[in-house]
Parts: sequence; structure tokens; C-alpha cells
Amino acid sequence: MPDEKTFDHLFLGVGAMKAGTTWIYDALHRHPDIHFCREKEVHYLYARHINANILSDRARMRRAKAYLAFDPEISACPTLQKRVQWTANWLNGPVDDTWFNNLFVHRGGARWIAEFSNLTALLPIEAWAELHARTARLRVIYTLREPMDRLWSHVRFHLKMQNASHKLNEWSLDELEDHIRTGGDYLDHTNYAAAVARMQAALTPDCLRVDFFDRIPADPRGFIADIERFLGLPSHNLPDDIVSRVVNPSPPHPIPDGLAERFADDIATQIEGLKDLGITTPRSWG
Repeated sequence: MPDEKTFDHLFLGVGAMKAGTTWIYDALHRHPDIHFCREKEVHYLYARHINANILSDRARMRRAKAYLAFDPEISACPTLQKRVQWTANWLNGPVDDTWFNNLFVHRGGARWIAEFSNLTALLPIEAWAELHARTARLRVIYTLREPMDRLWSHVRFHLKMQNASHKLNEWSLDELEDHIRTGGDYLDHTNYAAAVARMQAALTPDCLRVDFFDRIPADPRGFIADIERFLGLPSHNLPDDIVSRVVNPSPPHPIPDGLAERFADDIATQIEGLKDLGITTPRSWG
């Protein structure tokens, strides 16, 4: 039937990368009305619309190896059974909408199914429009961080994951700038204005919430309470250890002298672009 929907209540966290998304997930996955599957970052929509290889059979098998690890001396059979059932769904192709819905097999009575993937922010307008049309209720949160801070954190984190943090002490300023501009997707994830424009073009205003990383350390409980209101959910207690937790930190390393100046025009373009879209950035951004 034409009015049938693929998803009922779908909540997406789409970044930006290194802008607090893992902390937000850590706070929200405890809410009884929000259900995340075993994998926080499935990247399903990115695989569907941009790069299917990210969820190829081989890629899913590599990730499944960790899902099945358990200690027979301390694991409970019912817990292991649920994990095995979920992993079977994860491995059972083809990777399509049915496959994605089956990842939430243990949803229970939770109102929302949720996935947080920074890659989703890169979807084209057409993909957002299609998703909006086939979802009964869609909510998307996009959290932004001062662009140069985000960019530098991304660089440090990426090199850490590549066991290449030493390059920060070896590269010249020219080499570092070249790495950022040509060595990956750093600037794609800093292009906030383009991402917001694509989402605004395809989604109704009630579907999209743009917020700022700056608010998390200043008022973590208020930040989460605003998301709960965005989803139409009652407040859920946020434990003190979550409020103070730092997750996935980038290795400490001061930004080299002169690097911010190399990207000043890029940053100014983002701030002006967001302003043109009706988004006022924090004063601390300059």
C-alpha cells in the first residue's frame, strides 16, 4: 500500500565526527524508550546510498568476530542466546531495509529505534528525501563543534587509530596541511553548511535538530533533556558517572602554530554558511 512505511520511529545521530556523539549515545542508550542495537554505528544508510562495501559480507564477518566473544565462566546462557541471535541477523544478507529492521529484534517496548553514524551526514538530498518518505516518524540530531577544534581532534584521532601519532611531531606545516586537504575525509566532515543544507532541503523542520558540542560540558543534563523533548519522551535519570565521562578522547597535542591560519577561510565559510541557513553559532566560534 502506498502509505505503508518501512520504519516507524527512527532516531538518527549523524555527527559531526568528534562532536560528542559517543557521549550522547552513552547517555541515551540507557533510556527505556530508545533502543540501539548491539552496534552503535551500523552505517546502513551510508552503505545503501554511497558505499555498499562498508557492509559487505566480509566486512560484517570481521565485525561479528567481536560480537561472539564471551567467557563461559561468567556469561549467562540467555544473554549469550540473544547475542547469537542478533549476530545471526547481522550476518544474514542481503543488506536491505528488512536486514536493518531485524537488527532491532530485541527492541521490546522501546518507542524509538536508533543508530548513530557520522557517515549518515554525508547522504545526498535524494537519500534524505527517500528516507523521510518511508519513515512514519523520523528524528535527526546533528551536533556541531567549533570547526577548527573538530578538525584538529579528527586528525589526532585518525592518526592514533592508524598508529601514526608520531607524524604530528615529524610533519612540516605544509605536509600537515596537505594531509588534511588530500589525505582523507577531514574536510567533508567539517562541511557543516553543506550537510545541514541537504537535510533541510529534504526534511521537515520538526525532523531535524542542530545543536552544539559546547553545550555538553556546560549543561550535560539540559542537553540530554532537550533531546528527550525533541523525541517526545519523558526524562530519564542521567547518572553522575555519565555526566563526567570523557569517551573516545583524541591524544593531547597542541595545534601547531600557523595551522589555524591555513584553514581560516574554510572555517569562515562554514560559519557564514550556517548563518545563511538560519543557524546562529556560539560566540566562542568567533
